[in-house]
Amino acid sequence: MEYKTSDVFGVKSKLIATYIERESVDSKFKTALTDGNEVIVYGSSKQGKTSLILKHLDDDKYVKVECSPQTKPIDIYKSVIRQLKIKYIESESKENGFEYGGKVGTDFNIKIPFISDTNGNSELEGKKSNKTSTTSSFVEYNLALAQDVSELLKANNFKKYIVLENFHYLVRDVQETLAYDLRVFQDHHIIFVILGIWREANRLIQFNGDLLDRITEVPVEPWEVTDFQKVIQKGSRLLNVDFSEVENQLINDSFDSIGVVQEICKYCCVNANVNKTSNKLVRISQENLHSALKSKASEYGSRHTRNFEAFVDTARKTSNQSGKPSLAFPYYFIKLLLTYNFDEIEKGLSRATLLEEIRKIHHRPDDVRSSDLGALLHNIIQHQINKKIQPPFLDYDRGGKMLKIIDSSLYFFLKHCNREEILQDIPMPIGEELFNTNYFNPI
Repeated sequence: MEYKTSDVFGVKSKLIATYIERESVDSKFKTALTDGNEVIVYGSSKQGKTSLILKHLDDDKYVKVECSPQTKPIDIYKSVIRQLKIKYIESESKENGFEYGGKVGTDFNIKIPFISDTNGNSELEGKKSNKTSTTSSFVEYNLALAQDVSELLKANNFKKYIVLENFHYLVRDVQETLAYDLRVFQDHHIIFVILGIWREANRLIQFNGDLLDRITEVPVEPWEVTDFQKVIQKGSRLLNVDFSEVENQLINDSFDSIGVVQEICKYCCVNANVNKTSNKLVRISQENLHSALKSKASEYGSRHTRNFEAFVDTARKTSNQSGKPSLAFPYYFIKLLLTYNFDEIEKGLSRATLLEEIRKIHHRPDDVRSSDLGALLHNIIQHQINKKIQPPFLDYDRGGKMLKIIDSSLYFFLKHCNREEILQDIPMPIGEELFNTNYFNPI
């Protein structure tokens, strides 16, 4: 059978031919789908979350909702109803006074028509007649309440899973509200499968402790060296190529990212002029690998450099209270990424380390307070969303108090780029003219 290289290796929105099942991930996911709990699939970007769905859930077994920063719980529930082709009439939408998940809620009432037949028999002057009349009635549901949504889905014999992709794009208040809603849905045996880019366990339990023992988490990381070898060997058989000369280096240079491994393999094949299954065995050389690494570093570099520039940009150059130059914490986060020991970055940077290292290089070291640093760390995903950085590349694990990279391609880029050169191209957001003030030359 002949295969296209792009169907064998690479990152795609459909299932790739080199997908392999991992006992620690696939078996756990398949079990989770049947144990009655809500399911959370999490990990860094391009590490196989969507592929897990494509492999184990047929299209007719789930409805999918793509989340965005603008998505509210009601938007999710309306999308599910539309996809199920449930007809409804919008009744009214009003803001109410109750607090739910920490925020004032908004009612969104709909009416669902139910049609019933009434049969009647009558006899008049020896003649018998049968009459059937049709009556319509309406049942009102409030889509702001998970209880009502559950009842509506049950009334329509709903048996599918609800998949929420890109859950990490939702603002924190929406995530918190959904954490409360999931508790209700779990009671009604309505199963959500949530996909999110983060690396900490118990993310939703932090919002609602009642979810403990009611959700099953499936982390897609780590990938083992043997997993990568199986992927490469499977693709080699399908395309009739041999990666043995470069396999070890390819895996080492991909920094535990299956997405990077897939892309480097694809680029190696294309560089060796293998665009489909070869008639004869083609050996992938060091030259092919070097070219692939260079091409991907350049491709990833353009995106990550733009992300860095957006991340550090700030409209406020000076403090409103003191008039001093802004603390510009985002800039110093990026500066650490581009100057700090790479092995330590891979492990994650603790809050204490961040505070200590930023004070060493900061233009106002005496004003760098733990509380100010914490404010940005706790909102670092929202900061990236506001800057239109997709997917986010940094996240803060509140439980472990660690700043972690969650874009798996960023490790590859940091290792293969000239970090000093990249840093020189990122402007200090408070402006060079402020460095000539006495704030930086105290007497």
